[in-house]
Amino acid sequence: MLSKTVTKRLAHEVKAALAKHDMRGQSKHAAKQAARAEAQRTHTSYTQITGLYATSSYATYQKQALTALHWIAERYGCKRLDECRPYLSAYYAEMQARGLSAWTIRTRVYALCSVYDADYAALFGIERLPARHRADIKRGRQMSAADARHHTPEQEAVRTIARACGARRGGIIGLTAEDLIARDGRLYIHLKEKGGKEREAIVLPAYEAAVQEIFTTYARNPKAAETGGKQRLFCRSALPKDMPLHYLRAQYAQDLYRYYGAQGAASGRLYHCRADRKGKFYDKGVLMAVSHNLGHSRCDVVVSHYL
Repeated sequence: MLSKTVTKRLAHEVKAALAKHDMRGQSKHAAKQAARAEAQRTHTSYTQITGLYATSSYATYQKQALTALHWIAERYGCKRLDECRPYLSAYYAEMQARGLSAWTIRTRVYALCSVYDADYAALFGIERLPARHRADIKRGRQMSAADARHHTPEQEAVRTIARACGARRGGIIGLTAEDLIARDGRLYIHLKEKGGKEREAIVLPAYEAAVQEIFTTYARNPKAAETGGKQRLFCRSALPKDMPLHYLRAQYAQDLYRYYGAQGAASGRLYHCRADRKGKFYDKGVLMAVSHNLGHSRCDVVVSHYL
């Protein structure tokens, strides 16, 4: 059991180390655009944007790094950050022995890389990290038993919004009455999401009436907080952490793929799946339309995580 002194010292040192990468309050999307523009202007290669732009990313890296450092400190009697470094490879072996997922291992490794400001080859003595496979994804793939607890009218409205436009949790929390947009006979929802990205997601036709009613009903929600001087639609309690929004987002992607296919968005160029889905294919034109509405820019992300 670690002493309070050691626990506090490690927490302080981790925060100080992560402060070098702290970009919260800035837009990662804007930084990427600026880097691409500069690369084009100077005819040089694009410089990869790094740093922790989202509060959730900062909190995750802090938590995951401390999980690893506490394990090392308890077993090897370390009291400071630099004393833990020689035992990082032992912790990596422990993660593998416990059968932790590739996602968990990679997150903890990159968190520690940020803390020590070094690459994983130097820190852990490994050439590559474990590969992530679509078939291994479990979280958010289906409705869970916990979801049965969340059926207040406001929570049902949140589910409808997620099904209608594929919004993430942060995007739904920030919604105001002004974010519903009617244009060219269709409805769109303006979303502000992680990394400072903003997008307008098309509302599936089947949900247009329900979405309009929700925006009208919750336009002046007295229990919701304000953002930028505007009243939010929903309270944070309407979006519990275990609500399967990723599952609903995937439903939106699948419904939207069928919708765009019926609207003639097919390009005739095919995306062929690999690995465990080899033999299946999707139209690239439809995929890019779906990807744009989800806030992504790559076909493979849409296929592997949503379709």
